[in-house]
Amino acid sequence: MTEKKKTVAAVYFSGFLQGVALILFPAAGPLFTDPNFHSLTSSQFGLLFTPQIMTAIAASAFTARCASRFGMKRVLFLGLMANVLSMCLLAASHWLIGLGSLAYLLLLLAMAAMGVGFGFTLSALNAYAFDLFQDRADAAVTGLHVLTGMGQVGSSLLLGLFLSLGFWWGAPLAIGAALVLMIGFQLRLSLKLSVESMAPARELRRPPLPARIWWYAVMVFLYGVCEATFGNWSPIYLEQDSGWTMSEAALALSIFWGMVTAGRALFALTAIWFRPQALHRVSPFLVAAAFLALPSLSGFLPTMLGVALAGLALSFFFPLSVSLASAEEPALASAVSGILVAALMLGIGFSASLVGFVREALGLSLIFRLSSLYAFLMAAIVVYLTQTKESIPRAKEAG
Repeated sequence: MTEKKKTVAAVYFSGFLQGVALILFPAAGPLFTDPNFHSLTSSQFGLLFTPQIMTAIAASAFTARCASRFGMKRVLFLGLMANVLSMCLLAASHWLIGLGSLAYLLLLLAMAAMGVGFGFTLSALNAYAFDLFQDRADAAVTGLHVLTGMGQVGSSLLLGLFLSLGFWWGAPLAIGAALVLMIGFQLRLSLKLSVESMAPARELRRPPLPARIWWYAVMVFLYGVCEATFGNWSPIYLEQDSGWTMSEAALALSIFWGMVTAGRALFALTAIWFRPQALHRVSPFLVAAAFLALPSLSGFLPTMLGVALAGLALSFFFPLSVSLASAEEPALASAVSGILVAALMLGIGFSASLVGFVREALGLSLIFRLSSLYAFLMAAIVVYLTQTKESIPRAKEAG
């Protein structure tokens, strides 16, 4: 196997493992709030994501600076190691169940480590995917998130497997072991970005990011709010408000992430035949429709279809946003990736905290309906970015 093939394998399989590790926490939401396990309140569960968002923002925002000084390989290594630490702390929380604040503190530390891992790892992987296949950036970055989505689906199934075996904590330990093996594989690779080979100090002297990139960041923030509302709260809504069992709620979450993955895979396979901007404009309206429809659905099949629609509508929006923004500023791909990942995590954390605080006052049904406003704002920004793209200087667009 050539060096490039090994690099591609390392990058894309790392994306898969990152998806498994990240979604293990929301997948365990019913477990965390179950009186027989961690017995967290809604507010505690919402606050659980605060350390993750803070550390993820810091890590992703500093990805480009760290990469310019130490190399992107070390940034990726640090991110994967933080994921390993997070999985170990999550597993260790099992032995502190019943000790109240100590178990919760360990979960907070695990989430903080996950934020560092996600921020560094995904920012680095986005830059690697864009760099490896610059002539097919839309498909390449989306393909990375297909593997991440497969990991997200597998996370719920893996947790369900270990729950059925009677030791849920085996899931984070298994994920941690796989991450350690991946780190060992990557140590033998150079993993250098093309910009690092040409000008190692270039990122230190990079110009400020254009205003359009910050509009992309706002749009991705809103996407993160929408994704987290479905991903974190739909299983709790189905179990505690709709009366579903924990396994049925976990199945719904698996279907949601499964449709996210399927949509990304379909997009990656067909992106070379049509202009992806059209789907970029349609996606937010489908997300809004899913938010409005889900609380009105009753019965197993209609609800599953509503969850599936949400997953499909959200599927390709984030990776497509990353590739489109990176294509506008290819020399700043590392910085663009870091900023957009930070915006994503800010949206995820905002949703988790806000919903946790207002859930008892408003109820999840109303919260889902009101969340459609985020999707409509996404649509407005997409239209603005699309309509103003023609004003970008031709030389920059060609570059």
